[in-house]
Amino acid sequence: MSEKISAIVLAAGRGTRLQASTPKVYLPLRKKPILQYSLECFAERDAVSEIIAVIHPDDNELFQKTVPKLAKPLRVVYGGAQRQDSALAGVQAATGEYVLVHDAARPLVSGELIERVIVAMKAHGAAVPVLPVTDSVKRVSEGFITADVDRTEICYAQTPQGFRRELLLAALERACREHRHFSDDAGAVLTMNGVRAKTVEGDPYNIKVTTAADFKLAECLLLNYGKH
Repeated sequence: MSEKISAIVLAAGRGTRLQASTPKVYLPLRKKPILQYSLECFAERDAVSEIIAVIHPDDNELFQKTVPKLAKPLRVVYGGAQRQDSALAGVQAATGEYVLVHDAARPLVSGELIERVIVAMKAHGAAVPVLPVTDSVKRVSEGFITADVDRTEICYAQTPQGFRRELLLAALERACREHRHFSDDAGAVLTMNGVRAKTVEGDPYNIKVTTAADFKLAECLLLNYGKH
């Protein structure tokens, strides 16, 4: 296995909060499916050798009809019930020494962000793009504010997150064996392997499309700023 990079795009979620009849990542966003944006962005990166799309088993025909051929090798694997299961399926299928794991629901990922993650990933073994929290943060119980939370050590984590493949594979396999669930891959690596991910500057345009409002915002960003 050479020192190459595999990009894993997680697209097995159903996106129920968007309340659409079609799975979220296949909805047209400015005439292209949401999923296509991140696939094309990774395909344009010279450092990325292969792309793995992790999809829901029921979506194979939809994927084949919707996603055009890319400039890089693309393989399709099936995801599981949880995001973590899908990430594990993608990492197991990867052939690179390094992996970039990205949520397909973030269609506005940029080449610049990917490059920042790659540099830190190679230097530290694990890297995550983050944004500072600018709003006041409160602890709430039963509908009432109970305390202020110091936001200086809190950030928003984004994807793609980058890792040495064997590091992430070991963390996800152990998490599955022990029935532990994590909201992202950096959490699994930290808890299961004790490895802290290096943070890099995130991108405020790299939003996650979860709700109808997010979808409208993504449309506006593409319309006014293009694929940045």
